[in-house]
Amino acid sequence: MMTRVISPLLAVMLLAASPAGAALAPDAPVMVAAAKRKPAKRKPSTPVPPPPQEAAPAAPVTPDVTPPVSATPESGSTGTAAPQDSSATPSSEPSLDFDLLTPESEASAGLLDPDLQKDLETRRTMLKLHQGLGLAMAGGLTAATVLGQIQFSRSFTDGGGDNRSLLAWHRGVVIGTSLLFATVGTLGVLAPDPVERPFQWDTVTFHKIFMSLATAGMIAQAVLGILATQSYGEITEPKYATAHQVVGYATLGCVAAGIVTLTF
Repeated sequence: MMTRVISPLLAVMLLAASPAGAALAPDAPVMVAAAKRKPAKRKPSTPVPPPPQEAAPAAPVTPDVTPPVSATPESGSTGTAAPQDSSATPSSEPSLDFDLLTPESEASAGLLDPDLQKDLETRRTMLKLHQGLGLAMAGGLTAATVLGQIQFSRSFTDGGGDNRSLLAWHRGVVIGTSLLFATVGTLGVLAPDPVERPFQWDTVTFHKIFMSLATAGMIAQAVLGILATQSYGEITEPKYATAHQVVGYATLGCVAAGIVTLTF
C-alpha cells in the first residue's frame, strides 16, 4: 500500500524536475518551479534624481566692517575692562577729557604764605577804614572852615562889635576834626605793606604828598589858633587870626586834592 502511494509521487517529482516535464506540465505547482529557478541577475538600477527643491532665500550680506574701537576701554558692571579686538589698531588721537579752567580753590592753594595773606587782609581792612573816616574828616574840616570864616568876619571885618557866639562851635568842630585826622593818618601809616614796591609817581604818591602838607597845615592851625586866643584884645590878635584863616583854607585844599587823586 505504501509502495503504491510513494511510487506515483516520485514519478511526478522526477517529471517536474526535467526540462521536458516542465514544458509538458505547465500546471505543476508554483512552489516547485520557484524552488528550482536560478536567481536572475538584476541590472543595477539607475538612481532617480530627487525632485528639485525651491532655493531658500539668501541671507542678507552684511559688509565686513570692523566696528570702531573706543580709545578708552569700557568697564562692565563688575569693574573689569572689556577685552578689545587684537586686530584693531589703537587710536593715536589724544584724549579730549581735560579742563582748561582749574577751580579757583585749587589754583590758589599753596601760592600765598599764610603770614603774607594775613598781612594783606589786615591792610585791606585798615585802608577801608582809612577811606571812610577820611571822608568824614573832610566833611568836618569843611564845617570848621565855614564856621571859622563866619566868626572871623563877625570879629574883625563887619564892624558890628565883637560877637564871638560861633567861636565855641568852631573850636568843638576843630577838635573833633583833628581827632579824625589823626586817626585817618595813623591807619594809613600803620597799614602793613608786605609787598615791596618800587617808587613811582602815581596817584598814591601824590595822595601822600597832599596829606603830608595837610598834616603840617593842621598843626600850624592849632598853633595859630591858640596864639590868637591868648592875644585876645591885643593888636596881634587879627594877625594870628588872619594867618589861622589862610592856613585853614590851604589845609582844606590839600585834603581835597588828596581825595581827588585817589578818586580819579
